[in-house]
Amino acid sequence: MTDKADNAEVRFENLVGQDRVREILSRGITRKRLPHAFLFLGPDGVGKEAAALDLAKTLLCRSDHQRRGQTPEVLPCGKCDSCTQFAKLAHHSLRLIFPLPKPKEGSTDEAAADTYTGAQQKQIEELLAAKANDPYTPLIIPGGQEILIEHVRALRQEFRLTSFSGGWRVVILSQADRLRVEAANAFLKLLEEPPDDVMFILTSSHESRLLSTIVSRCQVLRFQQLPINLIMDELKTRFKANEEKAAYCARLSGGSWHEAVRWLGGDPSAEMQKVVDFLRELVRGDPGVRDNLVDTWAQAGSGEFTNLLVLTSKWLRDVQKYLTSPDEHPELGQDAALVKFARFTAGRDFSAAIEEVENARLDLMRNVQPALVAHRLFLHLWRKLFDSSSATV
Repeated sequence: MTDKADNAEVRFENLVGQDRVREILSRGITRKRLPHAFLFLGPDGVGKEAAALDLAKTLLCRSDHQRRGQTPEVLPCGKCDSCTQFAKLAHHSLRLIFPLPKPKEGSTDEAAADTYTGAQQKQIEELLAAKANDPYTPLIIPGGQEILIEHVRALRQEFRLTSFSGGWRVVILSQADRLRVEAANAFLKLLEEPPDDVMFILTSSHESRLLSTIVSRCQVLRFQQLPINLIMDELKTRFKANEEKAAYCARLSGGSWHEAVRWLGGDPSAEMQKVVDFLRELVRGDPGVRDNLVDTWAQAGSGEFTNLLVLTSKWLRDVQKYLTSPDEHPELGQDAALVKFARFTAGRDFSAAIEEVENARLDLMRNVQPALVAHRLFLHLWRKLFDSSSATV
């Protein structure tokens, strides 16, 4: 290891913003001072996995300069065989672990990690292809509830039986909070006695759900929500979005680049009106009306239902901001429907209501039946925001 920083430019070409993270990782790479494990913490969609993939690609780059022991001008080079393989997430020294469905019935523990139905295997392949194309794609697959113990065991077995020389191996563990107790303890043993030249990169949006012993064995880097102005500028630069739409998508993004790009492909203004109409119906408290809402949204496509949940969360957060500090958010005071709703629901537990919406969104992503998601959510929202009220929005 050396104390002297060399002059290589480290590119995090997929990462939007997060300058502090860039600086720390770049310094560690150029000075060859990296821990054996990182833990990237922060909200969804802000670049944790994009940074993990960029870091892994840099470590695995095998440019001619590096093989000759010289410093390349730019890392990763993007041209060597390693970079070409990595672009498809097919590099032999990369392991990408994330929550997956339970394998098909009849699998043994030894074979379970690699045994899926044809449909499941196709879903996994399509998700990885989407991730290779856009590193901000969430690694969420229908039925993927947890990181399987079988995958951790297979990883430990691989490291026990194989020796390796000639560079790094990288393990990216997405949504590390999805490690259940048995899998977490098995993974902890890898962190406690890390194999040589293996970099572990864990990502999570829920620090409180992680084992403290896992957190303590990683260097923690915290990712922040992205500034609205930064998102606007990037949308205009990368996608040639016009000023008005870039501004609207940035406001709806909640500081998430993934959400901003997702909204860019639709009509966020029209979708927000659906949320206002939905809440006007829900406030009535009529069980029959609520059942009709459940039927409507359960029968909608998963994308449309997800949009409703994202925007409902955004709406409630904006109402909470307006009620807490209206002078700091003058733009919210110009929305007549929001102001009226805020006055009607003042004093309600918005944090709990927002948590219910976020839990519903995760349930929908995990392939829970939409009717069950909608029924539970709408009942809880009514109780937390409107119960015992007779006013109308």
